Amino acid sequence: MKYLNSWKLFEDIGQIDTIDSFLNQLGIDNRKKPQVEEWWNQNRKDFKIRYFPFNTTKPIAGVFLGFDEIAINQTMFMPPVIKLFLALHESRHCDQHRQGILMKGYYDTVVRGDKDSFLESYIELERDANDFAIQSMRECGFERDINMAESGLRMNERAGEMVYPMMRSDIQKYQPKDFIDLLKKQIGL
Repeated sequence: MKYLNSWKLFEDIGQIDTIDSFLNQLGIDNRKKPQVEEWWNQNRKDFKIRYFPFNTTKPIAGVFLGFDEIAINQTMFMPPVIKLFLALHESRHCDQHRQGILMKGYYDTVVRGDKDSFLESYIELERDANDFAIQSMRECGFERDINMAESGLRMNERAGEMVYPMMRSDIQKYQPKDFIDLLKKQIGL
């Protein structure tokens, strides 16, 4: 893994070429795939997906890696539908990053040591990402699955008290240049 710090090698790690390929790797029911593919191609066609085993001991299931790129941890044991939800959730964080609100509310508050502002932003940003992913999953034909799992999927909205010290510690440990650099280091890139 020591060679993965080079951008050239990173470019190919876990890159998924099409949404169909991602759905196949996840094991999404073939009957559901056409509706998901249509929705994705209308709403997220420019997003890049990476699906690979993260090199971390932390329970990190997915991350955003820029304005239009996400990574999902292949080794996390969760149903395919939840991994699809996670991809949509992380894609919303890309939108938030593009809008300039993710770095300011999520990362910069931790760098400043402003826990109260972090907790406030964290809940708001995670709730927004969950709202988007839940609505998107319903539009993709997974209403029943999502309705049954929604309360569990929203548990991350209350995880700010655990996330804040982990981020503080990792920022001190890795000395990242920004949030994306931190996320890459946290997942072993």
